[in-house]
Amino acid sequence: MSYSGLGAYPPHPPPRRPDRAPLWLALAAAGVLAVGGGVAFALLGGDEDGRATPATSSPAEPDWPVVEDDSAGVRYELPPSWESSGKGAVGRLRVTGSHVSRPFECQGRDMVQAQSVSGAVVDDDPEGVAAELVGQLARNSYTVEGAPPEVGEPRVESSSEDRVVLSVEVTPRAANACYAPKATITAVALRNGTRTSVLVVNVARGGPHVAQGPSEDEVRRILGSVRLP
Repeated sequence: MSYSGLGAYPPHPPPRRPDRAPLWLALAAAGVLAVGGGVAFALLGGDEDGRATPATSSPAEPDWPVVEDDSAGVRYELPPSWESSGKGAVGRLRVTGSHVSRPFECQGRDMVQAQSVSGAVVDDDPEGVAAELVGQLARNSYTVEGAPPEVGEPRVESSSEDRVVLSVEVTPRAANACYAPKATITAVALRNGTRTSVLVVNVARGGPHVAQGPSEDEVRRILGSVRLP
């Protein structure tokens, strides 16, 4: 399965192309990836030929692979049901790894409950990079019909000299039976020389399709697995 470009979508999705079907995040009620609320958020696009970029992975445990994003200089684990969804950009971040949780269909749209993106920024301030990226992804993902979402203050979950975990809560300004009422976006940013390597996890919270997304324990495991090579 391949996906179209990352960013806010118009209220009505464009005609579906067989090789590049849009995948919506199930999070708010009017059109972006949400489950109970509806912000129509489109995921990262594939390569120029429309195919998703396969992830390079190696076994960590029998049930979870390790994603090796050599371009970003970062390693992390994801559930085996997650699918690679191509490359793109989030603000200054050139996304070199992108994955989505189990796709499902609602009201004729292909949707997901969660997404991860990894990449690197030429900036040696992990906290600044993390705060910038979670805010940018919140606006990209959950802006509905031109109305930006409510984005909470960035919250530092943990911090050391070379590693920061930072999150924001997002509330889209829309509602729909397909979408979720809220989302949490969390970044793990690692100082890597003159760059910051980062994994951002975007999760729709609640809604009718919550079972298609990761559990709290799975999210903690993903975030805790992030490391430099």
